[in-house]
Amino acid sequence: MHLLLGISFASDISLDPVSVRGAAGVERTGDLRDRHVREFSHVIDPTRPDNIRELQVTLRDSVRKRERLWLLMMTPTDRAHWEQWLAPDLLHELGPVQTYEGQQCQPIGVAPRLLIPFLLERGRPEDLAFLHHALTGLDALLVSASTYRSLTQAGIRLQHRFMVTRILTNPKFLAYAVVLIYSALRVLPVSYVREFHGSLLLLWLIDLTTAIPYTWGVLTMVTAAHFLKRMAGLAVTVITFVAPYVYFGLNGKDYPGYVIVIIALLIASAFVLEGFKYWLDRRANRQLSSIEPD
Repeated sequence: MHLLLGISFASDISLDPVSVRGAAGVERTGDLRDRHVREFSHVIDPTRPDNIRELQVTLRDSVRKRERLWLLMMTPTDRAHWEQWLAPDLLHELGPVQTYEGQQCQPIGVAPRLLIPFLLERGRPEDLAFLHHALTGLDALLVSASTYRSLTQAGIRLQHRFMVTRILTNPKFLAYAVVLIYSALRVLPVSYVREFHGSLLLLWLIDLTTAIPYTWGVLTMVTAAHFLKRMAGLAVTVITFVAPYVYFGLNGKDYPGYVIVIIALLIASAFVLEGFKYWLDRRANRQLSSIEPD
């Protein structure tokens, strides 16, 4: 699987994985892919009028490709120029100051998804003109619903999409929908197990009501910054994961061997999947932090 391995910042620059994950707006470092990140070969000075067109083209291309992060190695002078254009909190420090191409630089991240709302909210004529030239005519699905509304109110026209289309193509909605559908259908095979004497409706409700908390627990367990929150995520994950199996086990007896094997495979596959995701996180973290700063 192609991770962040093809980006030069990940191979010769010291980065902080937590900062990269936060700036990119992903829940797990292992979710990052090379296509999500744009490496700038040089730092554009946004205060120079002759550079504005290059920035507009870059932003348009980033939105079209759904890039989540710009990575720039900035000198103090570069950063001062960017802080004249953007608020300092939009310039995310992704690692320590270090020697890069013979200069003292710091890796800085800029998220296109935050850049657009910032310029809209500031609303200077030059900001709106910048966004008009950068975004006009793009598919509305490439930006959030709130950003689309703000762009429309500012007179910047994107290709209209109906709300149902936006919902059905939202990755987070699809992920939760898959979890809920899987949980809803998982009870069907149990109806053919004669040794089960419990309530199918109750088992179905347990499956449904634990699906979303389980997903939250897994994400919190591996991404939360505080130890107690990670432990809370672990507890929620364990409880919501075992609840349907506990009910199934307590409300039946003398289950045939194939039922036990199927349940064991389901449990094992869940652990393997989460273990694989954890391995991806660790691998990406090691890649990002493998270089010691000078």
